[in-house]
Amino acid sequence: MKLKSLLSIAAAGLVLAACQNPEGKTLGQISDASKADSLIYYFGQMRGAEYQREAANDTTLASKQVRQDYINGVKAGLNAVKAGKDAYNNGVFLGMQMAMNMAQFKKDYDVTLSNRVFLESLAEAIESDSIGNPQELQKEFYRIMSEFNKQKEERDQEAATKALEKEATTKKMAKISDNLYGNVPAAKDMRIKDGDKVKVDIKITDSKGNPVNAPLPSTLVVGQRMKDSPINDALLSLSSGQKGTFLTSAYALFGARSSQMGVEPNDVLTIEMTPTIEEEAKEAQPAQ
Repeated sequence: MKLKSLLSIAAAGLVLAACQNPEGKTLGQISDASKADSLIYYFGQMRGAEYQREAANDTTLASKQVRQDYINGVKAGLNAVKAGKDAYNNGVFLGMQMAMNMAQFKKDYDVTLSNRVFLESLAEAIESDSIGNPQELQKEFYRIMSEFNKQKEERDQEAATKALEKEATTKKMAKISDNLYGNVPAAKDMRIKDGDKVKVDIKITDSKGNPVNAPLPSTLVVGQRMKDSPINDALLSLSSGQKGTFLTSAYALFGARSSQMGVEPNDVLTIEMTPTIEEEAKEAQPAQ
């Protein structure tokens, strides 16, 4: 583990421990504070402020119990490292990484990976007289991983469809396509069609009204780049300049990238959009 990483963990623990201990002294109250104390103190202040900023955006980090859990975890990490034992420390680092990866795997795939099997496999490979072929090992790993991914996608799609249908029923929205619901008056003049180049004013929010910062284009050709997206189906239900409000699922919109967008696959999203056919927009501009 790099020194910077160790300092980051240690400093965060120090500053948060001080925050939790009302009897703790500040640096200014320590008469024999060294330059090293000052260095780690301000490093801790920076990491503590970073934690506070994260807690402002993620309320699960704000409670007293969670903060204490975090401090305890930092302390465990500090105590796990042994000076001068590089191999041991590297092993601790790998163990921590694997523990977090296994926990995430359980969350994503609902499958518990075995610590015992991993350790036995690791020891077998390290103590072997020969080195395994990395290409063959990766081939088998990704073959099995693809099966897990396929099963996860099927579960995510099923859960997303059920959640979307339930929310659409609650809000009395009509079905427009398999993954899109809305209450949109019949399009009249300048109805958007495949091949139209449109400018789109679009806003996507989650069930709590929080904006979803998705990398969506502001200008697109209908039926091309986003042909299989609910966005395309929504556009085809509108006229140029008409505003529409729709419901879709995060899975239908983002697929396996849902978590990267800060949402779960079965989250129901609201889309508000107003498309304008580009030629019409040009004609509407005042003469120069």
